[in-house]
Amino acid sequence: MPEMSESDPRRGVGHFVGARLLPLLLCVVTVVGAACFAVVGVSSEERRDREWRAATPCPAAAPVDVRADCVTTLPGVIERTKAKLNRSHRDSWLYFSGGRPVDRLNVSYDTAAAFEAGDHVTLTWWRGELMKVASERHTANEGVPRPGGIAGGVVFCVLAAGALAVFTLVRRRRDGRPVAADEPTSPSVFNFLMPLAVAAVWAVPLAGARPGRVVAIPVAAAGLLVVLVLLARAWRVSGRTPPLEPRALPEGEDVIVQARFLQDTPPDPGLQGSHIAVGAGPMAVLSHGGPGRLAGKAIPVGRFDVRGLRRPKRFTEQNVPAHWYVAELLDSGTPVRLAAAPADLLLLVRELERAGLDVSR
Repeated sequence: MPEMSESDPRRGVGHFVGARLLPLLLCVVTVVGAACFAVVGVSSEERRDREWRAATPCPAAAPVDVRADCVTTLPGVIERTKAKLNRSHRDSWLYFSGGRPVDRLNVSYDTAAAFEAGDHVTLTWWRGELMKVASERHTANEGVPRPGGIAGGVVFCVLAAGALAVFTLVRRRRDGRPVAADEPTSPSVFNFLMPLAVAAVWAVPLAGARPGRVVAIPVAAAGLLVVLVLLARAWRVSGRTPPLEPRALPEGEDVIVQARFLQDTPPDPGLQGSHIAVGAGPMAVLSHGGPGRLAGKAIPVGRFDVRGLRRPKRFTEQNVPAHWYVAELLDSGTPVRLAAAPADLLLLVRELERAGLDVSR
């Protein structure tokens, strides 16, 4: 099977799907899911919650068809409990003394674990569904509507979509961008995720608790203010910084830096290596990090013309570390790229330009 080169289009397409399309697709799916939750789940649960709160106790002599919309409460004594955590189905039970009001009830694990034998409880039914099991020391809500839980889930989904968008946009901002003299710092994902994390700390519990306007508005206003401050800080931190300085080159000494030429097939064997030596002698490509220039291959500096610097492209240059820069060169008219850490690359480019000027004289 032929080996794929660094610029193989199949590898580029696969990386494009994984790095760009997949996060965006997940972001869209998350937002659509949150919208469905909001439209279907929250509204129906809100309506059910209002009806439950408005329900009144059933009259003692009320017929069965009337009892469907009123609240029925019956006493009972728990004989024993069975609390078993089962992911596939509910397998927890409450058993009642004398089979009254029923022999047993299928309940959640938390409800079964909260009670013990001998507890006198009150069972609350509404519309044929067990709503509450209450004793003097504990009340377990079985079927009570929880619109706040769904609302909290919606907020969480939106924040998750925001996190995916941050990953995608930060990668897009720095991918292959030219490097200017006043180079912006590569935006940190953490700086932009921090406001989302802070928003989750207050927004999800607030949506779940649904405390009302008197509490919700001040809390939301304070939370939004903190989030905006953190966003402004993230934007400022990723703003412009002083120009980068090339690595120092001691007079008359060799400096060996980790760098490599990126070439399309067929590659030039004279440019293949993992390090470059510069300083005391001519620039040379090495297959080792030193010391010395053993097996070094001299770089024909007079052939190169520097076109500019940029960040690596994640699609076709995924083997280049993300913090490195790439120099666009022309080797006798043929495009060639040189990759290294920023300070090292600036040193190499400076020496290439200086050596090229000396050769042309």
